[in-house]
Amino acid sequence: MILSKIPTKHGNLPPLHLAIPALVGAWAVAFEIPHLIGMVAHDPAASDFRLFYVAAEAGLMWGWSHVYDPAKLHELSLAFGPAEPAISPAYTYQNPPLLAWIIAPLTLLSLPAALYTWTAINIAAIVAAWRLASPGTGFARATVLVVSLALWPTVFSLERGQAVLVTYALAVGCWWMAARRHEVLAGMLLALASALRPQDVALLPAVLLLCGFWRSAAYWLATTVALWVAFALVLGASGMGTYLAVLAWAASDPSYTATPAFAPFGPRMSLIAGQAAIAAVALGAVWRQRRTWNVAFALGLLGTAMSAIHVHEYDYFGLVVAAWLALSAPTSALEFAWMAIGVVCLQVPLIGMRLPILFWQPVWLLMLSLRRRRPEFAAVPAIAGTPA
Repeated sequence: MILSKIPTKHGNLPPLHLAIPALVGAWAVAFEIPHLIGMVAHDPAASDFRLFYVAAEAGLMWGWSHVYDPAKLHELSLAFGPAEPAISPAYTYQNPPLLAWIIAPLTLLSLPAALYTWTAINIAAIVAAWRLASPGTGFARATVLVVSLALWPTVFSLERGQAVLVTYALAVGCWWMAARRHEVLAGMLLALASALRPQDVALLPAVLLLCGFWRSAAYWLATTVALWVAFALVLGASGMGTYLAVLAWAASDPSYTATPAFAPFGPRMSLIAGQAAIAAVALGAVWRQRRTWNVAFALGLLGTAMSAIHVHEYDYFGLVVAAWLALSAPTSALEFAWMAIGVVCLQVPLIGMRLPILFWQPVWLLMLSLRRRRPEFAAVPAIAGTPA
């Protein structure tokens, strides 16, 4: 593994290939902290967290059947000032009810205090995920954390108050539990991730199946069904009807989905068919690497990002987690260099450019799928105090 095999030179000084990204990442994090504090202090309602907050308030005040009601969300948003973004198809609460239920206790706090608390929860989630899944040891491992925190998908998720980092932490928990044959817990953790942001983990149940974790897949399905039965019972018929109507309302917005360059069946059907084909290719790669769990799970995360018909810049954090897992297995110098290029590609959406990451992903998918297949079921990286 490249991160741990290159020796340290000049006594205790880290090698330049680690010291440079660590320094750049540390400076980026240092600059982001006051920037984030200033954003919250200036206008705490100018984030997606406001939607989760008012959705939870609507449920607590009028009953959970109103959690998706645009009129109620707008009414509660007026408390933060008329200049805030209005509830619209592109800006309304669309997550399953679980997120609003999680945020509900935070409504006891003011919006700024709740947002700071939610940010701390998300940072704790990424640190926990890094603790379980990151490659390398010592300074190399710390460098992975610093760089991961400094990347734009991570920063943007925190600035928007999204649940992305918590979702991927649950996905990492699924990966970790499955590798240790705690299949029931693995399936349940993935079900919770699916109930927060299903688009970020869409292919992972299929990855469990293809890699032989049938019990995990079964428990994912059972837990998912149980959660949605609970959602339906709590929301009631009117609440579920509003939820479905809001999803259709959001999908009607032109910015909700991308327009394919080649559309022989019309824009929407061509997009769905194209993304389904990408998902099939990714799952084929998972099948090829099914005995190398880290690589297979990384392919599932990468395939999910590539095949999504609705993806935001913060959803690319899944590629960061995929990189952790990919680097924990033997990695060629060529692939390591391509992953370094991917770090740059993850940054350029900050200036409105997504094409680099769209061109970068298929090449990495090919590299992962063509890695030498190992006859054994690959071990996960050693964790202090835990047998690999």
